[in-house]
Amino acid sequence: MSEQVKKARRRGQALLDAIYAAVLAELAEVGFRRLTMEGIAARAGSGRMPLYRRWDTPEALVLDALADALSATGGPVDTGDLREDLLVHFRRMTEQVLAGDLGAALGAVVGERARHPELVETLRDRLLRPHLDAIEESLRRAVERGEIGAAAVSPEVCAAGPALITVQHLINGATPTGGELAAIVDRLVLPALGRPFSTA
Repeated sequence: MSEQVKKARRRGQALLDAIYAAVLAELAEVGFRRLTMEGIAARAGSGRMPLYRRWDTPEALVLDALADALSATGGPVDTGDLREDLLVHFRRMTEQVLAGDLGAALGAVVGERARHPELVETLRDRLLRPHLDAIEESLRRAVERGEIGAAAVSPEVCAAGPALITVQHLINGATPTGGELAAIVDRLVLPALGRPFSTA
C-alpha cells in the first residue's frame, strides 16, 4: 500500500487527532524552533495541505494542539473533601499535564518566552489559567461546605501547589510521587488555607 493511499484514507477527527499527536511529539523531539508544518505532516502521515488549509502558522496549530490535550485535564473537582479534591487536581497535573509528550511540548513552548512572548502569554491565559481557576472553584466549594473560610482563598494559595510541583519537576527531571503530592497538600496548601498540619 502506497503512502499516498494511507494518507488519503484518514480524514475528519481521526486525521485531526493524528495531527495533534504529531505536534506534541515533534515539540518533544525537536523543540519549538525546529518545528515545521512539513515535519508535523510527515509524523501524522498526512500531506501538508490539510494543515495549511486550517492553520496559517505553526503557532496557531501548536495552540490548538495544546488546547486539545489540556481540555481533558482540567475542570473543578468536588469529592466532598477538600484534601482529596486537591490531590485529584495535583495528580492530574503530574500524570496528565507534565508527563509524556504533553509535558515536554509545554516545556518547549514556555522555553521560547524571550523569542515569542505573545505565544507564551496566550498559552498561559488560554490554556493554563483555567487550571488555576478550577482549583479556585474547588476551594470555593469547600468554603460552601464549611471546610475553610472564604478569606483564605487567594490567587497565591491556588498557585502554590502547581508552582511547587513544576519546580520539583524541573529540578528532579521527574514529577513528584504520590507521597510527595500528599506532603505538598498537607504541609503547604492546607495550612495556607487555615487547616493546621497534622501528622495523624
